[in-house]
Amino acid sequence: MKYTLFGEYRFSQLTLGTVQLGMQYGISNSAGVPDPSERFRMLEYAVQAGINTVDTARQYGQSEQVLGDFLEQTAESDSLNLVSKFKINPDVLHDPERAWTSVRNSVVESLKALRVSQLPVCLLHKGAEPMGEVMKILPTILYRLKEEGLIAIGGVSAYYPEDVDACLTETVIEALQIPVNIFDQRLLQRGTLARLQSKLVFARSVFLQGLFFMDPAQLTGNLTGAKPYLEQLQKLAEQARMTVAQLAFSFVRDLPGVDSIVFGAVNEMQVRQNVELLAGPPIPSAVLAEIQDVFQSVEEEIITPGQWAPLS
Repeated sequence: MKYTLFGEYRFSQLTLGTVQLGMQYGISNSAGVPDPSERFRMLEYAVQAGINTVDTARQYGQSEQVLGDFLEQTAESDSLNLVSKFKINPDVLHDPERAWTSVRNSVVESLKALRVSQLPVCLLHKGAEPMGEVMKILPTILYRLKEEGLIAIGGVSAYYPEDVDACLTETVIEALQIPVNIFDQRLLQRGTLARLQSKLVFARSVFLQGLFFMDPAQLTGNLTGAKPYLEQLQKLAEQARMTVAQLAFSFVRDLPGVDSIVFGAVNEMQVRQNVELLAGPPIPSAVLAEIQDVFQSVEEEIITPGQWAPLS
């Protein structure tokens, strides 16, 4: 396991995403929320495997509480880097003090649930609200959270590529969580990822919330347009002599500028599988070039899970 030094912290190359520990999540997840014993085994194995970074959020159901229980039972709070998130209600974007109060209350609730006194990393859980309006108040909010000692590193979990652009020169935004995968190469094409060298960068949606593992024939609604892309993805994986999972993982792992990959799991086996993917081979150069060509303009409704219609 490789680690990135950032400030006073060492962040593992893998970050365990824990939304599945608190709520049903993922288009291909038929297993549901794991039971308490399975959740404990997942977290215990992750720590043993060298994963010291865990991602959660106020909006992830019971995820923060589950992590707090684990930390209390195992006394791992000093060895795990907790990444949590807060929302800014669009209704308070034009009222800085109300926005601050709302955010502070959310962060304090996260600390209580996690049973820690400070969050190593705390991110704005960005939605579809205009980033220009958000940036009028976000820097001050992050400064105040740091001044009160509630967080160590502040940042943004981006929704659109334009969100990342707005953060490039803002020094108080030290960490970014970005969507990037074989289908979604917007940040590469814009040259944005290459400009994030001074930031701590978490990559999420490596498997596009499980879409990569769907049977193309099962897709309905606006996801039917993903069928030819999934078929091409499977062909390229065969060409590279890799599984689809390894192809997708290696693509993001080997991007310059990505410090840690956020992955989700619903059982210990899936955590093990992702640890194994981290050690997998690189993509052959010819296949990589084809990936960059074939998937350079996948439609936004396919690469943005928030726009997906429920499968019928």
